[in-house]
Amino acid sequence: MRKSTFVTLFAVMFIAVTALTAAAQSAPGGPPGPPAAKEVMANPGGPAGEFGRGAHFRPSLEALQKKLGLTDEQKKQARGLYTGFSDRTRKARTELLSLKDEKRTMLMSGKVDQQKLAQLDDQIVKLKSDVMRERLKMKRDRLAILTPDQIEKLADLKAHKAFRHKLGGMHRGERKGHFGD
Repeated sequence: MRKSTFVTLFAVMFIAVTALTAAAQSAPGGPPGPPAAKEVMANPGGPAGEFGRGAHFRPSLEALQKKLGLTDEQKKQARGLYTGFSDRTRKARTELLSLKDEKRTMLMSGKVDQQKLAQLDDQIVKLKSDVMRERLKMKRDRLAILTPDQIEKLADLKAHKAFRHKLGGMHRGERKGHFGD
């Protein structure tokens, strides 16, 4: 009796989910629901407040540019630096993803070849260091674009962020009351 009830319930749920999926795919204009739900689907990062990224407390690029008062030329140079970084590291990042995928596949298969795993790890470390070297160079170049006043504003924003992070850790019990750590 219980088995047949379970099978019936499962069949009803499957039909309902299938019908809802078909209805959602055929509905024009995106997902069903109130306009607020559609806006959230369009902006998965959450509501953009003063800092832009919802609960992550990381300023969006636009908010940071506004706070620092970047000129159009500085914005153009920053975009160029990022594009150059992206172009220079594309091959390494793609290879890094494939190596990680290969490692994950090996581990999930249950047949682990220690020598092959060590080779994969060495290649991953090399590629990560190459990408990190380029990322740090891009950050140095972006700092070179800024004026001394903008660098000072950026330092203030980073100090404020570090203070908030430390203060938040104390409230979560991570620091156990040690403010000077």
